[in-house]
Amino acid sequence: MLEPIQFEAIIESGVIRVPGQYLSETPISVLVTIVPKKDLKIVYAARSMPGEITANDFKAFSVPTKGWSFNREEANERW
Repeated sequence: MLEPIQFEAIIESGVIRVPGQYLSETPISVLVTIVPKKDLKIVYAARSMPGEITANDFKAFSVPTKGWSFNREEANERW
């Protein structure tokens, strides 16, 4: 399986050029996400097991809410 490739590029007339060192690894079809360089905040984490991502790859977390108040009517008014 192809590992993700990351590089900086300038879009010229709608074309993103793949650097030469990656051309032999680039498949015919890819998923492209365009993020402005100044807003780039990507974090990669290593997986413990190879293969497809499953529900077991996601970990639950909790947010301490002690002392928070919540009024459903006020929240609904914002929409």
